[in-house]
Amino acid sequence: MKKKKSLKSLENKLDRSLSDYVRQKAADDGGTARCITCGKLDYWKDMDCGHYIKRQYKATRWDIRNLGIQCRKCNRFAGGRMDEFALHIIQNQGLEVLEELGRLKHTTRKWTREELEQEIQKYAQ
Repeated sequence: MKKKKSLKSLENKLDRSLSDYVRQKAADDGGTARCITCGKLDYWKDMDCGHYIKRQYKATRWDIRNLGIQCRKCNRFAGGRMDEFALHIIQNQGLEVLEELGRLKHTTRKWTREELEQEIQKYAQ
């Protein structure tokens, strides 16, 4: 019988799948994408998938509305530039989404192995 993957390994795999999905979706046909917080252009593989609500909050960690492509400078060294990230969410998804993400941050979400596997499949394609 095949050993089941740990929840942690499934979470890591979903992180990678979703990051690739977000970054590729933001790229043009040549692979260039624009940072949502500073506007810098770069190749999608050289950019990050930033989170408006930090990854530690499982209720929003894999919520596509909470994610956006960012240059490494903005995401890693400028704290994610949350004000600009919030403006991006408002302009592209609406204030309601920003407010809902803020509410979800304070909820507890336990992901099952099956849910994680479904999400991996959804974004791996």
